[in-house]
Amino acid sequence: MKVAPMGEVRNHFGKYLMACEDEPVFVTKNGKITAVIEHIEDSGIEDFLLERDARFRRMLDRTKREKGGMSLKQYRKARGI
Repeated sequence: MKVAPMGEVRNHFGKYLMACEDEPVFVTKNGKITAVIEHIEDSGIEDFLLERDARFRRMLDRTKREKGGMSLKQYRKARGI
């Protein structure tokens, strides 16, 4: 895990993009972590967005309560995605 101040990341963004291929880079502002840079493959973008979508998260939580849980893989299979 790398931690770097925002100004350093701004001035050397390419360096930190390369670094995040190995581990997340946490960006600080005034000494507090405010962002994270993570490496993501093109094939992982859809899962990344779905996992962070509040509406999708609520639907998963509701399904989990009603049916005892469902993995993202099971959901995608059930929906033909």
